[in-house]
Amino acid sequence: MISPLRHRPFRHQFIAQAISMTGSTLTPVAVAFGVLHATGSAKALGLVMAAYSVPMLVLMLAGGVWADRLPRHRLMMTADLVRFATQTTFGLLLITGQTPLWALMALQAVGGAAQAFANPAILGLTTATAPPDSLQQANALLAVTRDVTGIAGPLLAGGLTVAIGAGWALVIDGVSYLGSAWFLSRLRLPPVVRKETGFLTELRDGWREVSQRDWLWASICYFAVFNLVVSMFFVLGPARLAGVQNGALSWGAIIAALSVGTLCGNTLALRMMPHYLLRWPRVLELLAVPVIVALAIGAPVWALVVASFLMGVVMAFPDALWFTAIQQEVPEEAISRVSAFDFFGSFTLRPLGYALAAALVGVGASTSLLALAAFFAVVTLATLLAPGVRNLARRPAPFPAHSLPAGSGISSES
Repeated sequence: MISPLRHRPFRHQFIAQAISMTGSTLTPVAVAFGVLHATGSAKALGLVMAAYSVPMLVLMLAGGVWADRLPRHRLMMTADLVRFATQTTFGLLLITGQTPLWALMALQAVGGAAQAFANPAILGLTTATAPPDSLQQANALLAVTRDVTGIAGPLLAGGLTVAIGAGWALVIDGVSYLGSAWFLSRLRLPPVVRKETGFLTELRDGWREVSQRDWLWASICYFAVFNLVVSMFFVLGPARLAGVQNGALSWGAIIAALSVGTLCGNTLALRMMPHYLLRWPRVLELLAVPVIVALAIGAPVWALVVASFLMGVVMAFPDALWFTAIQQEVPEEAISRVSAFDFFGSFTLRPLGYALAAALVGVGASTSLLALAAFFAVVTLATLLAPGVRNLARRPAPFPAHSLPAGSGISSES
């Protein structure tokens, strides 16, 4: 299950991500309490968080183009160095008490822009660092680091914020990016010569790679709906439990079970290798419906926890197979652009979900949750009408030549 870690290039990528993700999971708690303490304004916190999210979304497609043009590990290393500078400076401003809102927003905007260039590069870099027959396990291992740090990081952030202050927690976050950049700098991958044909042409070529594959565009549309549903769930769920005794405690247990489920789902992806990369994962994703229905009908807490755990499993397990499908089917020189369209399309409806859920609370959280569950089930089954989603099969290893550049420097170590 951990065979990709025997290969030096992937091991460096894995350690780099583990370090940076550990720091990144400190950010939400540290930024929230740091900004609130410094400004005393929830509005200021919202502006600071939006300053990070908007550039990341707007520049994601541009990041995909550049990640296909440049050596991906160098681009990610540069993004890490930028985030080292922004997060460390943000922390120092909080420590010194010099916290003009414009400066906090500007630093977060630059950090979000750096994230937009780093995210699309990850999938293509994994293709170059991991052996072709272990790509699913490599994708799952990277996901596991996100899960583990996602569970431990907020707790660590809370402890650090209380013990030494939010500013120092953000300085630690910045230093983690420096550690990540150092490990990425140790990657020795052969240079890849790519023909540049103009930014818009390359962006259009990336879209062509998406639009000509029904399994690809249909799945991205489905992920957009999935994230819409999840964002509404995170608003309607607490609204449904607000009037229930110990409702906050129940919601905390639901979220904890969801996190444990995602960790188990990615661990499962290290082991299970279904022949059809999208068919059975899409069917399994119907297991996200029970927790929505259980909330709507006022099921007991134990049932909500079990259903939430199942939702976490089916949110995470299909990801490694999805990334493997892209790495298997998309030419190596276009993977980052396709990954950028995937990120952009998948998350573009999330803000709408929050707003829509807030409007539906007036209709009634219970009724809205039942309608949401039915809508999600119909959309999930509808994607199986696309032949590519039903029939995309795992190819025997090794993958075609485009999946792994010649002379990639991968070697097994004893």
